[in-house]
Formats: sequence, structure tokens, C-alpha cells
Amino acid sequence: MDKIRKELKKKLRTYQLVMILLALMPSNLRLLQKLNIFVPISDENFASGTMDGFIIGLHLGLIAILAFMVIKLSKAFSDDGKLKKYYTYINDERNRLIKTKSGIPLNIVNAYFIMLIGYLLQSTSIYISYTSIVIANILIIQSIVLKIYYKKNM
Repeated sequence: MDKIRKELKKKLRTYQLVMILLALMPSNLRLLQKLNIFVPISDENFASGTMDGFIIGLHLGLIAILAFMVIKLSKAFSDDGKLKKYYTYINDERNRLIKTKSGIPLNIVNAYFIMLIGYLLQSTSIYISYTSIVIANILIIQSIVLKIYYKKNM
């Protein structure tokens, strides 16, 4: 049980660190400075505002998911029964195989970086930004569909 607790504590610290880094990303700070409710978005700035809003929403969504995971793991950390259930879920070979076959971890990381590249290249061409968002969403949808398929058929 001590090994599981150490592993869980390490995972909690990692999630908390990632939450802090996401909240302090320079793009979020710059976007919050640009945010002005009283100035309407002009036509030339509409695409830029769309990308800014998309990245802010993406980061807020990731922070919310990580906060949920931190709460869930901290509850499991305090209760031995939940800790055992968590250990069996993490070490389940079927879940590992499904995640590996559907490409969930790798595709989500790749999609996040593709979205950041699209955000950084929005000054070059807005078409690159929109294309990168579409590609990232296709990657995530493909992973989810494959995960559902493998969950039903394995």
C-alpha cells in the first residue's frame, strides 16, 4: 500500500504542477490583457479573437479536468477501499490495451501541440490556424471513437 500511496502522491503533485503551468501560460496572460468587454470585435480581428477564445477555452477546460482528477485522487488517497479500486483500475490490462490501441495519450498530446502551433501561426495565415484546429479535433474524435469501439468489442 505504501508503494501505491507514493505513486499516487507523485501523480497528484504532477497534476497540480501542470494546472499551475497552464494557468500561467504566457498566451493566457496576454489574452487576458487583450480582453476588453467594451470594445466590439472588428471584422479584421474576428479570426484572431476566435483563436484567442479557443485557446482560453482549451486551457480552462484542461484546468477543470485536472482539478477534477486532483479531487478524485485526493479522495482515493484518504480511503483504503478507494485506493485498492484505483490500483486495480490502473493495473487493468484490458484498459491499458484499449488506451494503447486507440492512441489516447499520444493523440491528445499531439492535438494539443497542433492547436498551440496553429495559435502561434495565426499571424502568418488564419487558414493555418483553422486547419490545425480541424486536424486536432479529428485526432481527438478518432481516438474517442476507437476507444468506444474497442470497449464494446474486447
